[in-house]
Amino acid sequence: MENGEHPLHGDVNWLLNRAWLGFGLRKTAALETVGVNIKEHFILVALLTTPMTQLELSALVKIDKSVITATLDALEAKGLVVRVADLRDRRVRRPTLTPRGRKACLRATAATEKVEQDLLDLLDPPQRDAFLEALRFYAFEEFADAPEFTRRLRK
Repeated sequence: MENGEHPLHGDVNWLLNRAWLGFGLRKTAALETVGVNIKEHFILVALLTTPMTQLELSALVKIDKSVITATLDALEAKGLVVRVADLRDRRVRRPTLTPRGRKACLRATAATEKVEQDLLDLLDPPQRDAFLEALRFYAFEEFADAPEFTRRLRK
């Protein structure tokens, strides 16, 4: 680069992708110490907050139903989650954290919060606040109804 500026320095999607990959790599490394992956951690955190059906969980964390099922299978095999039939509809499953799952969730959350805080601390407080405010705006407002991240967008 002769002028010292990257040719994609102004491409928002490319920049977001680089940041997403960087945060993801650091978070993945932190979660490996607990024995869960990023999707499993999302699910554990969601289940820590409120009881819900498998379908409600899928909608909340924005992970496709088929991927939720496979991820819950893995969490169940690790002894972190159990699925019980709903009392009102036995076809419906309600995943619940086991005591071991609750502990793993808390350890994973502490590990990822440390990683995220270290990365956010690279920014000045006003930059950090603006960055988080912008991310929340896009995630919870502008793109609240965006497809699940595990589905491919159709052309």
